[in-house]
Amino acid sequence: MKTFIAVDLGRSAAKVVAYDGASDKREMLLYPSAVIPAKSLSDEGARARAMSETVTVNSKEYFFGDTAIRQGHDDLLGGLRDDWFGTDHHRALFLGGLKKLTDAGMPDVESALIIVGLPSTMYASHKAQLANVLSALVPQATIKVMPQALGPYFALAFDEKGQETDKIEADGMYGAIEVGQYTTDYALVIEGDPIDDAYGSCSGMSKVAASLQRILQQKDYSVTLAEATQALATKQIKNFGKVVDVSTEVATAVEPLAEEIYMKSREVFGSHLRKLDKIVLAGGGAGLIAPRLSSEWGTLELVPNERFAVADGFLRYALATGTISQQQGKGALWGRLFRIA
Repeated sequence: MKTFIAVDLGRSAAKVVAYDGASDKREMLLYPSAVIPAKSLSDEGARARAMSETVTVNSKEYFFGDTAIRQGHDDLLGGLRDDWFGTDHHRALFLGGLKKLTDAGMPDVESALIIVGLPSTMYASHKAQLANVLSALVPQATIKVMPQALGPYFALAFDEKGQETDKIEADGMYGAIEVGQYTTDYALVIEGDPIDDAYGSCSGMSKVAASLQRILQQKDYSVTLAEATQALATKQIKNFGKVVDVSTEVATAVEPLAEEIYMKSREVFGSHLRKLDKIVLAGGGAGLIAPRLSSEWGTLELVPNERFAVADGFLRYALATGTISQQQGKGALWGRLFRIA
């Protein structure tokens, strides 16, 4: 059994999940989506630590992750653009994840089956381009590109070994919403078939972070976008040695996006909305958006460990479809998987 890797290169953080069947080894990684050109560091200790977060793209070295944050004060703005998937920034984060997996002892990383996500509205037009770009970086790997919002659906449909669960019915109808940093992505799956016309996207949590920046500025707290993004999770900021609670400000900043996501859901799912067996919600901003959606829909289900749901779901899908000879007791949904993506 080969190595399987799933990569969710979010605009605020990269999530990578991998599994090696031979050793039954599973690895989960989370690192900031920060990238800066590498530079010479005078401190020997800092230089040694930076080596683990340095990659080469197009003959140029880049720091990524925590090193990029510390050494370059990256404010996570590089990923807030539609063409991000064609940039060296994106390639550096991808190669960085593979490097971290190798350093963690995951075998055969460069010959693995690797699944990478794209925002729903970019999937049809950019999937071939992204697959070609990443295949050039790791020629021995098998690259598969999928719509981001299918990850949470797979996270419920399969367990960690790729076996079907009882949370998704093969003949059911499901909506999936993934609340990311740059976009919120939607998918509709009917009887195992994703519906092309129901892929959609709207604003993501960067809109909330920017709003929180403005709200805090009015109260004389000047924070960066990276600080505001972190405050959405922690509900606090540091100010001259003191911890300041900003939960009220976060709630205010979230309201417009929560409403936008709700209205977009009605548009994307359309007449299917009332017939959905379940609406699956995941992504880094899912916990903040869930109260607004659950007030309307009793069928809403928040995926556990929602920030990793895309990568974890993709890995479960890879195991379900990539280990055919090892599958036992295949269920009805498994038989339809090859129609997906």
